Amino acid sequence: MSSDTICAPPPTHFSPGLHYSSNSSSNNSSQTEITQAFTVPDNFQLASAEKHATPKSNSWFNTTAFKPNNKGIRRVASAPNANHIQPLSKPSSLQFTQQEEEQLERMKLCRRTYSSASIKVRKVEVGPSSFSKIRMLGKGDVGKVYMVRQKGTDKLFAMKVLSKKEMIKRNKIKRALAEQEILMTSNHPFIVSLYHCFQSQDYLYFVMEYCMGGEFFRALQMRPGKCLNEEGAKFYAAEVIAALEYLHLQGHIYRDLKPENILLHQSGHIMLTDFDLSKGSSPPGRPGVVKSKSPNQPPSIDTKCCVDGLRTNSFVGTEEYIAPEVIKGCGHTSSVDWWTLGILIYEMLYGTTPFKGAGRNDTFAKILHIDISFPHQPEPHVGNITSNGKNLIRKLLHKDENQRLGSRAGAADVKHHPFFKNINFALLRNMTPPIIPAIAKPNGIDAINFRKIQESTSLDLEADGLKVMAQIEKSNPFEKFDSLTLYHTGDSDSENEN
Repeated sequence: MSSDTICAPPPTHFSPGLHYSSNSSSNNSSQTEITQAFTVPDNFQLASAEKHATPKSNSWFNTTAFKPNNKGIRRVASAPNANHIQPLSKPSSLQFTQQEEEQLERMKLCRRTYSSASIKVRKVEVGPSSFSKIRMLGKGDVGKVYMVRQKGTDKLFAMKVLSKKEMIKRNKIKRALAEQEILMTSNHPFIVSLYHCFQSQDYLYFVMEYCMGGEFFRALQMRPGKCLNEEGAKFYAAEVIAALEYLHLQGHIYRDLKPENILLHQSGHIMLTDFDLSKGSSPPGRPGVVKSKSPNQPPSIDTKCCVDGLRTNSFVGTEEYIAPEVIKGCGHTSSVDWWTLGILIYEMLYGTTPFKGAGRNDTFAKILHIDISFPHQPEPHVGNITSNGKNLIRKLLHKDENQRLGSRAGAADVKHHPFFKNINFALLRNMTPPIIPAIAKPNGIDAINFRKIQESTSLDLEADGLKVMAQIEKSNPFEKFDSLTLYHTGDSDSENEN
């Protein structure tokens, strides 16, 4: 085979709706459109692997994950009361009610299929009283995040608790449902993992992966000059691009990218969190293909097609990160995510946002009318950003959303910018991050990478566990909030169970 020949990607990497085939008469791969798009299978192979077979794993941070007898990070989907949703294919002799049919369809959508050969359906039921609260990690206007320990296992999780009363008062019911949908259907190395979600009479609960590296914002604040050098900023920008690309492919616009919503895994890689401001289209559009200009490069995925029909007029975002079209109130699209990426890169390089004003109105005026400027980096860097770096930021912060980098083909446009020429996006998870969080205790129970926050009103998980509703009443505005468990085989001793 000639070294210039482009081999077709493995089947799991095929772009939906496209078929790749090798052409012996040409050095280039050809792609032809097919009518049937890729779909998630309704039935999974539940048979266990051979006893001595090497386990499949989608561990992103452990290079030894594929060795036998190794407990890597393997994400496997499941749901409580799993016997209620089997069999996955409906036998002709069995009749389902409309409510059962709807529940069955929802459960199918919740399945993660990254490593389908190891998916096991189990009955797993937890509630507030299944966990012991250790300390508060963060808080917002309608909820709080706690570090909790699951009883009987000593495993640590981050538990996000949302007050139903406050969410109803602030009209944020749909936001909670949107966040649940994204968390329970996402399976990506740079998006925080969800383990359990359930509700009680007064609260909604998300039990998620505990990222002991803490907030990315705090990590930046502790750096000399409160910023990174250009190579460091490039690395984290690339990981954010990979996460945004995945979200857009799933049909979601993130809309709230900022350092406070980025957590650090213990390895130093990023984890996006807080999806309550995200907006999604259901179903997402079919991705397209961007042909490479180089004969030695494979085509890229056009994620803009997946969110192309999604336009919203909501005024959402963080003040210094809001895009011009949001301020104008003329509606916005997925281009807002590329604007916020430009602001983030600038803040990583300079320790401040580019349009920060004396007040809200001043900030908005600068966003709308002032061109970006590039001063010297703060000490100890005190250097000039490269021309490619400046060009990238200028194109991401173009005030016309239709001219902004990423508006044509989404993440593919941004990844192909010369600034990322030396970045191999496929190998990001195997690279050493610029920031390696300090870990004093192996399980991170000391939470040294989180700010100390005083809790004004204490949450009693034991007492709230007594208020868990056996059956969600129709009058409950959160009746569509599903109680689910996403089972992560390999993170516990459960693989020893039958």
